[in-house]
Amino acid sequence: MPKEKRGILNIVKPKTPILFTYSGDIWSSDSDDSDYKEESTSRSSQLCTVKPVTQLPQQNRNARKRKVDSRIVKKTCANTVKEISHNQWDSWGLTIPPEILLKLFKCVIADEGALPFLPRASRVCRLWHQVATDNSMWQYIDLSYGWIKKKSAVLTWLCQHRLQQVRELNLTGWKSEVNASLPDIWKHCLLLRSINLSYCKYSSEALQAIAEHCHNLCDLDLSYYESDGKFLASFKSLLKKSGKQFLCLKLAGCGVNLTSVLTAIIMFCPKLQLLDISNPKPQAGYSSINIDQFQENCTKLKIFRAANTRLSHTRSQVQSDWIGFTHLEEFSIAGKSHNDHGEFMFRFLRGSSNLKLLDIRHCSFSMDSVLFLPSHIISHLYISRCNIKELCLEQIIATWAKSLVHLDISWNVLSEDCMKQNLCTLAAEGLF
Repeated sequence: MPKEKRGILNIVKPKTPILFTYSGDIWSSDSDDSDYKEESTSRSSQLCTVKPVTQLPQQNRNARKRKVDSRIVKKTCANTVKEISHNQWDSWGLTIPPEILLKLFKCVIADEGALPFLPRASRVCRLWHQVATDNSMWQYIDLSYGWIKKKSAVLTWLCQHRLQQVRELNLTGWKSEVNASLPDIWKHCLLLRSINLSYCKYSSEALQAIAEHCHNLCDLDLSYYESDGKFLASFKSLLKKSGKQFLCLKLAGCGVNLTSVLTAIIMFCPKLQLLDISNPKPQAGYSSINIDQFQENCTKLKIFRAANTRLSHTRSQVQSDWIGFTHLEEFSIAGKSHNDHGEFMFRFLRGSSNLKLLDIRHCSFSMDSVLFLPSHIISHLYISRCNIKELCLEQIIATWAKSLVHLDISWNVLSEDCMKQNLCTLAAEGLF
């Protein structure tokens, strides 16, 4: 059989030509390749041309150079922006009068305290640094929260450069680091009125130096101290020299003979207004107090706190001309230490007509003695865990229902009817 004729694309040609154009012209046959024209090789050569490999490193070097140039431009722009913003802040800071800025800082200190505000504000601009480092801004300083490192060198620097006009200084928890800096405090802080040395360890010599340098000190907190064996002698010497100026003494957690401490306080502190001898250590022992002499010498006492303190009075007879603590507003003897049928409380509060807070929680004496207190304006009454009788509670609430603001009668066995009646009495007086 004769072979079939195939075209240029190796496709069998039909016997009858059917190819045509839109213009109607019949296409020529594919028997020959006369109408085939080879494309120019210029374009294909351009597409297939590959540049030599030696040109790639040059491109990489150019790209790296462009990146380095862009970084330099960015750094230059950032420095320019910083300079502009710095100049703007300087000009803005200089436009505020220092007197107004000083008042603004004092308002912030009154709400949030001097630390850490003043060190941070001193870094804003020159004017803020000048105002923040002024000694008049550093008058009430609390260093107990760890805003600065508790090191003696840091405290010494503060005393020499910032605390010349300090009035109140809190050094709670500085422990032994405060002992080396106490001489600098007494030397540079001559206007000091209040200092808190609770949970600190110091020597008896440092305690005696208070009387020689701090003539304005009137508030001293020595709670939970860690001193040497000469503390009692040093404390008596301090009270003998400077006891007349003390208004507040806090000796919570006392570890020495409390009777000797109270005797010295009664003898040398006639202006005393606050005394805290709560939670003494076991070695303090059972303490006695001469209430007659105490009321005669310390007539301005307003707050007395002796929670968990075993106290007893020395005299057995009650004087008829007993004036008592007429200014006393707070009395706290909470704890199991008092079981003398309320005689100590009655004798201590006999003349306290201005008493507002009474805390006798967990006391085992009879609550009937509370009804004989002269004060009619008690606003805070704490009598939880006192095994109080229902009739006594009704009389107590009826007596102070008009003035009560806070009443604690928890852990007392009371009937439901008693509770309802007392609540109705308090509600009728507007407590709720």
